[in-house]
Amino acid sequence: MAPRGAILVYTGAGILCLGLIGNMDRDVTVQIKDQLFKNVIRPSITTKAHFRYVPRRVSTYDCKLLIDGEQKAISKAKMNHVRPPLNISVATEKCDAFKIEKGYITDSLTKEEEEFPIAFSIVMFKDANQVERLLRAIYRPQNFYCIHMDTKAQPDVKQAMTSLAKCFDNVFLSSRSVSVHWGKFTVLEPELICMKDLWHHKWKYFINLTGQEFPLKTNAQLVKILKAYDGANDLEGTIKRANKHRWRHAGPPPHNITTVKGAVHIAASRGFVDYVLHNSTARDLLEWVKKTEVPDETFFSTLNHNPQLGVPGAYKGRLDNPDKPFLARFKSWYGSKMGNWSCTGKLVRSVCVFGVGDLPILTTRPNLFANKFYWDFQPLTLDCLEEWHYNRTRDEYLGEYAFNTSYYTTLDFVKNKI
Repeated sequence: MAPRGAILVYTGAGILCLGLIGNMDRDVTVQIKDQLFKNVIRPSITTKAHFRYVPRRVSTYDCKLLIDGEQKAISKAKMNHVRPPLNISVATEKCDAFKIEKGYITDSLTKEEEEFPIAFSIVMFKDANQVERLLRAIYRPQNFYCIHMDTKAQPDVKQAMTSLAKCFDNVFLSSRSVSVHWGKFTVLEPELICMKDLWHHKWKYFINLTGQEFPLKTNAQLVKILKAYDGANDLEGTIKRANKHRWRHAGPPPHNITTVKGAVHIAASRGFVDYVLHNSTARDLLEWVKKTEVPDETFFSTLNHNPQLGVPGAYKGRLDNPDKPFLARFKSWYGSKMGNWSCTGKLVRSVCVFGVGDLPILTTRPNLFANKFYWDFQPLTLDCLEEWHYNRTRDEYLGEYAFNTSYYTTLDFVKNKI
């Protein structure tokens, strides 16, 4: 039986007791960093080789088989049942204990990460446990997190997210909430609300997320990639594949702007957000897109692909250039093929909901985040992706894994930015 107040870490060889937590009023930052990473991993090569932190007690060996694409393991994993959700409202009554038990990393880990804070928005309306898992994966004390809850969210979801946010100084609920409806301005509106709420904090880049996404890069890797972007915005944009009928009833856009279609998902510089919030041309364009259909797929992309506007980090290259990738999000429409891979999960409204058979490609993509996941569909998908993501964080911290950013420094939208 472990001493009361001890931190338990699950490994392939059993359970390691990391010692007494002591006074729970102490900052858990140092406890988690020193005890979870240093005290366990650094003392000996043997410990390093066998250490695996498993947040959900998923077998690392099984996850490795899934990530390696072993078909028998994948077939068996599809039958895994979802666990009952945690009552977050109750679990967060003791915030410090909750952070330790769930494995939140409440330290910057590196000087580079500490000096490059990132702002995130999370737009959600259900599945508080899934959103908590997303927050845990991307959480660092130097970053900032704005959570927008749809006004249609159930009371228990609202209570859970309110309780969760209260445990962190840098996590907050948006100052205003709207009822989100696809194709309407209300899809774009939460992003603008969170941008405004986040603006008063100090950060370098803004990334917007939904509650059904998960990172494919660690925080350290996100920082290195965004530094490689060097102020460039990672936004999708096309005229060739645009749904131009969506704009026909709005009249011509202001200021001779060329209308561009793209995803609402963005990784944008602080300068871009500044322009969105405070520039009169951006305000004029915003009033125009309110009269269009699906404005969320027009506003950000149009600003980013009209270089004459001088939007910081905007793209000044050729539109519909096949050499210009979109890396802010990995999203598979209509089960589209990528090499020898196509969606192995299921299609919901034409978008792939990833399953365990997609883990081999998810863990090798250059994208920053993936969309989308359902917490109650093939749950080992998120379990194993979370475990892989955490272990990658650990290996980077120990200097056992080096991330190469050369691919990102040579991207077309990086070389052709305002």
